[in-house]
Amino acid sequence: MDTDRVASILVAIGPGVGSDPASYPERVCAAGVELLGMSGAGLTLMTKTGLGAVWASDEACQKVEDLQFALGEGPALDAFRFAVPALEPSLADATDRWPFFGPQALALGVEAAFSFPLQVGVICLGAINLFRDRSGFPSSDELADALVLADVVTEDLIDLQAQGALHWGPSDHLAQRARVHQATGMVSVQIDSDMATALACIRAYAYSNDVTISDVANKVLGRTLRLTSHAFE
Repeated sequence: MDTDRVASILVAIGPGVGSDPASYPERVCAAGVELLGMSGAGLTLMTKTGLGAVWASDEACQKVEDLQFALGEGPALDAFRFAVPALEPSLADATDRWPFFGPQALALGVEAAFSFPLQVGVICLGAINLFRDRSGFPSSDELADALVLADVVTEDLIDLQAQGALHWGPSDHLAQRARVHQATGMVSVQIDSDMATALACIRAYAYSNDVTISDVANKVLGRTLRLTSHAFE
């Protein structure tokens, strides 16, 4: 890696990850905004079974991050699935790529989105997500810095895992994700389907009724909403 870029990124992130692991995700998001000239940033940890922990530089970006989970599409998911950066300089022109995520992210003020996988070899831990309130590609320097940032964060996360220090959470949004998972299990029983189909049904209901996936999950768990296989056809 470029030693000068690494040095500037380490300064932007602040104290070493081992000295204050609890604040590390927020510091990474802040570095993405300050160092790369972005409007917002997020850090998403993932597994093959779905999204895990998510952090963001501000409340608006948190909503953008949650959209990806709710809708099952977006730059972070693509970066993780395909193990390559997902760069979209104009969400307004990305209707074929992310037909649901694009319009809703635009409504939150995001014009461009760039996600970089946290990857080493065949292992991918998640993605760094950068958002901008204007369209256009990052400059060559910004792109180079983003790639180095992703490499630095990947190495730090692996070190934390090796030390057994990766204990972030629980937080409100993680607790809500657990509720979505519980609701998905209930819906899978209600419609006699697998979990993936049940989650797709919850997403479809949320989208068609212009509510959040969290709202649907809470209603399902509160037994004020019972989905059927025909509820969203």
